[in-house]
Amino acid sequence: MEKIFTDQNLMLVVNVQNLLLAEGIAGELRNTYAGGASGSLAFTDVWPELWIDERHLAKAKSLLAELSQRPEQAWVCSRCDEESPSSFDFCWQCGEPSPSSGP
Repeated sequence: MEKIFTDQNLMLVVNVQNLLLAEGIAGELRNTYAGGASGSLAFTDVWPELWIDERHLAKAKSLLAELSQRPEQAWVCSRCDEESPSSFDFCWQCGEPSPSSGP
């Protein structure tokens, strides 16, 4: 096993785990509850980590590199003409669903 991703935000690490799992690459989360030891250890030593089996490492690194290169596409609300980031499922201004969230 080799560490492929770490961040102070557990939700971000889990999101990366889910993205890789969608591509057939299972990963193991570590340090999910290590934050309590942060006074005795360096803060980066207790960040949540995602570990991948070496057999899938090249594919996982390639997928992560591809994901990090994608530009974020904003969308414009059809109700109020406000721009929202692509990560928003609803308009931040009026609450209208994004066009990609379906009917």
